[in-house]
Amino acid sequence: MAQLNLETNRVEAPETVRLTVAALALITLVMACIFATHLEFQLRSAHMAMSNLPLVVLLPFVWWLLTNSLLKRFLPRFSLRTLELRVIFSALWAGGSFAGYNWATQWVGTMAAPRYYASPENRWVDLIFEYLPWWMYPVDAPGVVDRFYTGLHAGESLPWGAWLGPLFWALSASLAMAAIGMGVTAIFQRQWAEHERLTFPLAQVPMALTEGFDQQRSWPPFMKSWMFWIGFAVAALPILFNIIEYFVTGFPRLGIFDAYYGPSGPRGASVSRYLGDLSYRLLPTVIGFTYLCDLHILFSIWSLYLVGLGAQYGMTRVGFSIGLGGQEAKTAEIGGLFTNGVMIGLVVWSIWVSRGHLKRVWHQVLHPVDPSESETVFVSARWAVGALIGGGLFMWFWLHAAGYGLFMAAVWLVLFWIGIFAVMKFLSASGFGYLFPNWGHAIPIIMAGTNRMSESTLVAMRVVNWRLLSGWRLPATLPHLDRLIGRHLNAKSFIFGCVGVGGITSAVYTIWLCYDGGGAVFRTWSLVGAPIDMYDGIAKVVTETSDRTVTDPAKIGVWVLGIGAAVFMTIMQSRVPWWPLHPLGAMLMFDGYVRLYVLCIFLVWLSKQIVLRLGGIGAYRRTKPLSYGLIVGYVFAVGVSFGVDMIFFPSGGHYVHGY
Repeated sequence: MAQLNLETNRVEAPETVRLTVAALALITLVMACIFATHLEFQLRSAHMAMSNLPLVVLLPFVWWLLTNSLLKRFLPRFSLRTLELRVIFSALWAGGSFAGYNWATQWVGTMAAPRYYASPENRWVDLIFEYLPWWMYPVDAPGVVDRFYTGLHAGESLPWGAWLGPLFWALSASLAMAAIGMGVTAIFQRQWAEHERLTFPLAQVPMALTEGFDQQRSWPPFMKSWMFWIGFAVAALPILFNIIEYFVTGFPRLGIFDAYYGPSGPRGASVSRYLGDLSYRLLPTVIGFTYLCDLHILFSIWSLYLVGLGAQYGMTRVGFSIGLGGQEAKTAEIGGLFTNGVMIGLVVWSIWVSRGHLKRVWHQVLHPVDPSESETVFVSARWAVGALIGGGLFMWFWLHAAGYGLFMAAVWLVLFWIGIFAVMKFLSASGFGYLFPNWGHAIPIIMAGTNRMSESTLVAMRVVNWRLLSGWRLPATLPHLDRLIGRHLNAKSFIFGCVGVGGITSAVYTIWLCYDGGGAVFRTWSLVGAPIDMYDGIAKVVTETSDRTVTDPAKIGVWVLGIGAAVFMTIMQSRVPWWPLHPLGAMLMFDGYVRLYVLCIFLVWLSKQIVLRLGGIGAYRRTKPLSYGLIVGYVFAVGVSFGVDMIFFPSGGHYVHGY
């Protein structure tokens, strides 16, 4: 909107983005999506898309950031402004949600595997083929699936027509989820930002790094900070040093930032046969972003994770289980039920404390107001509610067509969006990029039992998962995109456009690459191991007709206990000043991603605690550029490693980034 200048009584025009910059943003998005699949399948140098803010977003953004810094200093007429840099970042974040391992490379494996790997031994044809939703799979025609894995022969053309249906239905689901996510963001964003004061660490970093580009010729502020360059050097130098080993076999290397399953082997220490390895993985991006998180959240994550470890050890050590005979839940399932309950409790409480805000939003649905007085962001209150209803109805019937009964489709959809809502809010609070929704597949099973479910529902519950369902990562980005561009652009059209470009580019390039070289040649988990395990599991469920489960009160009790724990901790946090624990820690106390990065979170908490104790909030603000430097330095060095692999090792690179 235009703003009134009180001193001159002049209406100021809103800041605009040049058309050439919008084109650059889309071109950068297309190249990033292509690059993500190329690195994962051909170079095998990294999985660029594995988190809520993945390398497929950060790498091209850092390239533009550093390039634009040079342009601003030496050729300012060609440089980009602050808003334009944020537009490029936002385009990458919205469209990059579909790239590589985040969706595209797993989706194609899920689509192609059933017909290619079906055999008399696994009996997929007899057991599950009649229940699979074939309308979302490629057409069963000669050369469609076998050439996908073996590659096209000379003179053969790629069967694009066979993939139009799968691509359409996948992207239609993603657009529906984008609409629901935009509706949720529109309704709750002001509550989270203005009333609950969430800090949005993932948006803080690009906002801070892009400050100062609207000034006259000069270096941007972040490049003038010596703290930034210390962080940059700490993160970049070990990775750049390791590039020497690419050319000199046996040369010593620094494995400090190696991936968990990287060149130096699993970065975990075994302490007991009753527990998994304790990870000592260090990832500068996790350290950099979580440094902006509140101390009590950081403390709760690592401390309650240790409590969870103790509980896991005790239950595994004594063989503890709960549930009716023949369907007992052991340690992992017990932990999953408890943390899902915690998540449910947190979401219910979040909606409860927002009741005043929701009442005002509903009033504006009935009585529209001027946009300047709206309680929603992105869109009007009516549009937000319409997006929720329209997107929800589409997803409901989409799930029903996939095999769910209408009631089970509604139950699953509610549980799914409770998980998405939790991630949207608490990712905005914590900055922990590996915070993912608990899908809640087990909840309908413990409530109703599988003996009340049809085979088509049992199959659909395992087919519709994170590998097949496109767009489920997008809603978590939307609250951050509002911070970056929501007040400057027609964000609704911009985001939907990026979703279309990112989804189509990621899927089309992945399909083309597999037909061009043969998907089996790449030997990736996405194309072979993951889909085979998935369909074997579906076949097992269908065959176990005598082992169907029934309603299990003990498991329901654990789930309800989790809900109660969330409510109790939330009340204590809001009413008792000395209470040290945030309920997010309880939701993550058995989380596998916290297991990977708990050392990072502990070190960040300890460092921030020391800084605040010794220097107060002023010292914390002065050290924030250090965290920015860690992020930019790591991404820059990883990008240099990719470049070396592409030039000197195009047939197989060096794995430098992953979990």
